[in-house]
Amino acid sequence: MWIVFIFGAVIAGFVQGLTGFAFALIAMSFWVWILPPQISAPLVVFASLWCHLISLGKEQKFHVDRRLVLPYIIAGLLGVPLGTSLLYIVNAEIFKLILGIFLILWCPFMYFSPRINAIHHAGKIADSSIGFIGGIFGGLGGFCGALPSAWVMLKNLPKDHQRYILRHFNFAIQLFTLAVYIFQNTINKNHLSYMIVIILVVSLPAIFGAQLFYKISEKQFKNIVLSLLFMSGCILLITGLNKY
Repeated sequence: MWIVFIFGAVIAGFVQGLTGFAFALIAMSFWVWILPPQISAPLVVFASLWCHLISLGKEQKFHVDRRLVLPYIIAGLLGVPLGTSLLYIVNAEIFKLILGIFLILWCPFMYFSPRINAIHHAGKIADSSIGFIGGIFGGLGGFCGALPSAWVMLKNLPKDHQRYILRHFNFAIQLFTLAVYIFQNTINKNHLSYMIVIILVVSLPAIFGAQLFYKISEKQFKNIVLSLLFMSGCILLITGLNKY
């Protein structure tokens, strides 16, 4: 069990450092086999937050209007309490099936770089709506980056802007989600040993991923993100169907 847990954490930590999101999607592809959602969801949020703290320190300075991410964050914070309250209500397998199907359909579509003018020119209201749903997904299981990552790619933003939005949105949402988990006693002594292992094994992969980001092109970044999300979608779908 620990081998699977550590391997999933290492891979997810590297991807988190590289892309600014996707820890939950990658880690849950492994952890879903060994941990119940009530244990894995808080661990995903904690681990992703830890990777953000590490990789933010390695982030190079470049000019990005910080107002780009504010609509996502403000609306996302409002969605988090709804997501955390749904954690013990929503059927975990149905949730994985829906998310897996979405990723499997969306990734090939995005590979061909469609330009949808209505999305490309969408404003703050649309961004806020995506952020709110991302906040719900974040509270539900740490998946706050899944929908926003699709959205910023559809808007054809530069990779620096994409990762800036995703990294700072995910950091804010996961920090608040962790606080809500603590307040609701969702995190307990059963999580402590896993948290210690996470701190020990994800730090170096997250640093390496953050450094590699500046050595890849826009196309490579897009292909890496789409490939990882597609594989995650397949695993989520398979594990969801395996329960039926």
